[in-house]
Amino acid sequence: MLHLHIVSWVAALILFFAAYENFSDRLGPSKYFKPLHMLLRLFLLLALVSGGYIFFQAMDNNAALYGIKFILGLLTLGLIEMTLARKRKKKSSRNFFYLTILLALITFALGAYLPLGPISALFN
Repeated sequence: MLHLHIVSWVAALILFFAAYENFSDRLGPSKYFKPLHMLLRLFLLLALVSGGYIFFQAMDNNAALYGIKFILGLLTLGLIEMTLARKRKKKSSRNFFYLTILLALITFALGAYLPLGPISALFN
């Protein structure tokens, strides 16, 4: 399940960048925006389900850190949707974009630090 989670958030991050760049402030959405956004939602759902599974699986060790990571992950997913919604409504979305990237990096760093993370697995 951990591999599904990592693949889903990597794919979601790539699709987020692609969807964000396929919406022009002046011209509106390209023909690729809607399929990219729907595919992004699919990978966000996969990341949410696999992250929830990992969270409940790892409740016995470092439950507080896993809880913090789960909340940060939910906030990141929400910010991804809010950023694209603001972009679609032609409102200022650049600050949301930077906040999303910052929160995603913090979430990824915390996930890599935790015992089930890829960095911890290298040293076990």
